[in-house]
Amino acid sequence: MQEEKSKWVKYGAIFAILIMVGSGVFVGLMYWDGLTGDENATIEYPFADVPGTHANFTFKNAKDAAQYVPEDVLSINILKVYDNDTIDQTLQTSFPGAEPARLLTASYLTGGLEYVVLESEENVSIVLNGSKPQYEDYEDYNIIFISPYQRVIAGNPLIIASFYNYVADNSLAKKAVDVLAGKSAGSTTLNDILEYADDTETYDEIIVYKANNGSNYEKYYQRSSQYVNMTTFQLAFQLESIILNPNDEMKQAVYDLAENASEGIEFTITEEDNVMKTYVDGADYTSFMTDTNALYKLISDHTKQSTTA
Repeated sequence: MQEEKSKWVKYGAIFAILIMVGSGVFVGLMYWDGLTGDENATIEYPFADVPGTHANFTFKNAKDAAQYVPEDVLSINILKVYDNDTIDQTLQTSFPGAEPARLLTASYLTGGLEYVVLESEENVSIVLNGSKPQYEDYEDYNIIFISPYQRVIAGNPLIIASFYNYVADNSLAKKAVDVLAGKSAGSTTLNDILEYADDTETYDEIIVYKANNGSNYEKYYQRSSQYVNMTTFQLAFQLESIILNPNDEMKQAVYDLAENASEGIEFTITEEDNVMKTYVDGADYTSFMTDTNALYKLISDHTKQSTTA
């Protein structure tokens, strides 16, 4: 049961969010292209042999993460990675020796950037078809060519740049390097909502995004976590939800949902200026799922759905 709880907290909101923002999560890892070169000559190329500067930073939460991703980001998603889950297995296949701790995905109109925080960069390799990787030296970072749709930047975090369409110029990967090299500042697009988020490292998933035009709100933030209630010493669940600039109809819908909460589930709602903040807490897994899924549906119902494929 504990494994199933972890999976829910981690994946419960993602697929609803995809429809809202019209952009993909796991752009690189789940749609890994396969590598160029001689398909019969697969090798493992050590990151230690990749010349130049490697990525080297970490982040505590979405507030920290935003300063490392390029401007114009549509959404940021952070997931805790568990041993032998889908993300871990996919990484181990393409990057032997990698022990991922967290995955940050930043989505853009043209593609996505994934930052995989590793336990250590030491002993990590990349699986290649051929003898050596193809590099593009940019600001002393060697961007590894995977396909016309993907690039990799070695380091910790490991960075995967993916593009929705064929591109001759890996501009998204270069923008990521610009931030790492100090040529460009990190994103400020989501700062106005992130300033209201709890400054904590306790989470299984965080997602924050700018809603499509025509929605009943401007931006949304959500943090899900598991913790031990120090009064009852039982495992408990919490969802932190922040809505920026909700209209009256949407605010009333949240209050109505709280009024009809399941037994044992507590909604705590506050309003400050143009921000509505809600905590959902409970120890019963089934009831917590029921009420948080209802909140996801509420957010979706008040979101102008994307018309892009």
